[in-house]
Amino acid sequence: MISRRQFLALSAAALAASACRNSSGLPDFSGELRVLNWSDYIDPDTVSRFQQSTGIPVDYVEEYNGNEEAFETLFEPTLGRGRPTGFDVVVPTYWAVARMLERGWVRQIPLERVPNHVNIEPAYLGMPWDRGARFHMPWQVGITGIAYNPALTGGRQLRAVSELFEPFLRGRVGMVSEMRETVGLVMLTQGADPSRATRATAERALERLDAARRDGQIKRFTADEFVDALKSGEFAACLAWSGDIIQLQQERPDIRFVIPAEGGIRWFDSMVIPARSGGSAAAADWMNFAYDPANAARITAAVQYISPVLGVREALAASGGASARLAENPILFPDDETRRRLYFWAGLDSATEDELQERFSAITG
Repeated sequence: MISRRQFLALSAAALAASACRNSSGLPDFSGELRVLNWSDYIDPDTVSRFQQSTGIPVDYVEEYNGNEEAFETLFEPTLGRGRPTGFDVVVPTYWAVARMLERGWVRQIPLERVPNHVNIEPAYLGMPWDRGARFHMPWQVGITGIAYNPALTGGRQLRAVSELFEPFLRGRVGMVSEMRETVGLVMLTQGADPSRATRATAERALERLDAARRDGQIKRFTADEFVDALKSGEFAACLAWSGDIIQLQQERPDIRFVIPAEGGIRWFDSMVIPARSGGSAAAADWMNFAYDPANAARITAAVQYISPVLGVREALAASGGASARLAENPILFPDDETRRRLYFWAGLDSATEDELQERFSAITG
C-alpha cells in the first residue's frame, strides 16, 4: 500500500555519521546525491532514470518520518550547530520549510541549473516566506479531508467535519496526528479561517478536540495508520490524506473520500537544499529532472497526490490506460470551485505554534 507517512525510526548511528562526515562544518560532497524523503513518495523508476540521465549516483533515503521529529533529531543537532545534515535534498512540509528559512538553514537553489523551474504551478510562487520559490520547489500537494466506510455509517453519506462529532460515530472516529491539519479542520467547523489562524481560534478548536477525546468520541489520532484502521473497520470515519485514500480505493472502492462542506486543508511538501550541503548543483539537477512534466507524471501516477508541476495532466492523458484515467480525477485535479474551498494553515509565529503543538501532543497522547 502506497502511503505518505510510514513511521520509520531515524537511525541514531546514521545521524551521527551524517553529523560527523565533515567535522569542520564545511560543505562536503562526495559526488553522490543524498535525498531524504517521506516513505513511499516516489515511483519505482525515477531514481534510476535520473542516475542514467545525469551520471550522478543517488542515495535515496525514505526515513523522513515527521516534521517535529526531523527538527528534534536531525535539523537541530546539525544545522542548529552549524554542521551539515549529510543530505543534499530534504522534503519537509511547507510550514517547516518556512521555519527553516527563518533560521537560515536552507541554501538558495541555483536556478540557472533548473530551467524547468518555469513549470511550477503559479500558486506556489507566492508563498510569503519565499516569493518566487527561490529556496524551495514543491514535491507533492495533498488535501486533508474525510474518509469513511458507508457500511459502517449505516449507509449515511458524510459531508462535513462536524458530523465526526455526532453521537452515532462515538468511538469509531480517527483524527490525523498533524496539528495544523486537524486543528485547522476543527476551526472550520467553528467558523474560523485556518489561513488566518489566531491563538484564540486555535485554542477553541483544541478545547473541542480535548473534550471529544475525553468523552470517547475520538478513537485515536494516527499518521497513515488510518488506512489500516479503515480496512479493519476500527474507524467508521476519519480525517485522511487524499493520496492514501485514492490508493486504498484500488483495493477498497467502497471507501469514500470527500472534501468537507466546511472546506479542506491543503498542504505541500517541498524539496530544499539544507545549509552547508556541498551538493547544491546535483540537487538542482534532481529538482530539474523531477519538474519535467513527463517525469512528474510518473511520480503522480505512483503516489497519486496533486502535482505542483504544470503539464502533468496532459502527460497523464497522453500516456493511456490507468494513468490517463487519473487525468480526470477531481481530487488530483480540483476545479476552481474546489480550490476555493481549500485552506493553507498560516498566520501564527513559530513560538505560538510550538505552544499549540505541545497542547495538541498532550491531547493526542
